[in-house]
Parts: sequence; C-alpha cells; structure tokens
Amino acid sequence: MIQWFKDVWEGFWTVLVGMKITWRHLFTQKVTLQYPEEKWQLPPKSRMRLFMAYEDCIGCGQCARACPVQCIYIKAEKRDAKATPIFAANGQPIKLDVSVFDIDMSLCCYCNLCTYPCPTNCIYMTPEYEFATTDLTNHLYHFAKKGAKFLTVNPKAAAKPAAPAAAAPATPKPAPPTPAPPAGGTPPAPAGA
Repeated sequence: MIQWFKDVWEGFWTVLVGMKITWRHLFTQKVTLQYPEEKWQLPPKSRMRLFMAYEDCIGCGQCARACPVQCIYIKAEKRDAKATPIFAANGQPIKLDVSVFDIDMSLCCYCNLCTYPCPTNCIYMTPEYEFATTDLTNHLYHFAKKGAKFLTVNPKAAAKPAAPAAAAPATPKPAPPTPAPPAGGTPPAPAGA
C-alpha cells in the first residue's frame, strides 16, 4: 500500500515538474520568426551569396587560386596593345579581358577566402540568402557579361526558341466534327451512366 502512494506521488511530482517548465516557457519572449513575412536582421559582413563586379575585374585569377573548393572558373585573354586603356574603380589598369567568370554556388563553402586576395575588391559576399532552387544548374552564375546581375543558367529556358514576330493574324481552328447519331435512333447514353 505504501508503494502505491509512492507511485502516485511520483506521478504527480513529474507532472508538476513538467508543468513548471511549460509555464516558464509560456511567458518568455519568442525567438521564432514567421519566415516569409519576417526576416532576420543579418549582421554586417554576413557571408551569403558571392557577386563579382565585372567592370572592376582585372582578370588576375587570385580569387580562383584562393578558393579551397575551386568553385570559381576564370578565363582571361591579354588585351590588344592598341586598344584604349581601361582602369578599374581603384585606378588599376585592366590588362586582361575576362571572357569567362563563373561561380558555382552549389560548390561554394561560403568561407569568404576568395574576397581577400582580390586587388580591386570586385568580388564580395552579398547579404542575399534566398536563392534555394531544385535545379543545381541555377546555382551556376556567369559574370563575364558587363552589368551582370546574378545570371543563372537554365538549360530548359535556353533551349526555347524566341517567339516569332506577329507577322500574320492567327487563323481560327475549325470546330471538331461532331459524332453521328447511332443508326437505331436512340440518343447515346451519357458518360458514366
């Protein structure tokens, strides 16, 4: 009989301990955000998505050499000696034309090591963190085009031909032929009957 009272008291005590924890958390401030409507205030210098300012890139390739996972691919050719000299924003002469500058964000480990050796600071991390996708090819960014803004490669969209110009008005399709009534003269039964 004494064991029964001990068991009842132990059950009652565990409920009280559990309710104490529940009541304590019930009145504390919540930390959960309703994500699409509310967003976290990220600290400055957060490491999210990489971006490259093409106009300032001198094509040195130091960012690609510093990348531990080789997610940056650069191809640069020497500029023509007779071409008009151009300069980066910091005044450094651009002696190479960058024809390919690709960043594969599906490989990137967000370590930020590629941004430090860049002499013109043209590659940097942006605070943009909403770039999830189901297709990995959408994480391959091509920056070798002037004024590029997070260009994504989508082979499905690239395979679609451009819409033809409206040269002639579309002709209406003829109505589909109606089936002939059965020879017996009775109307056909409705579908599903």
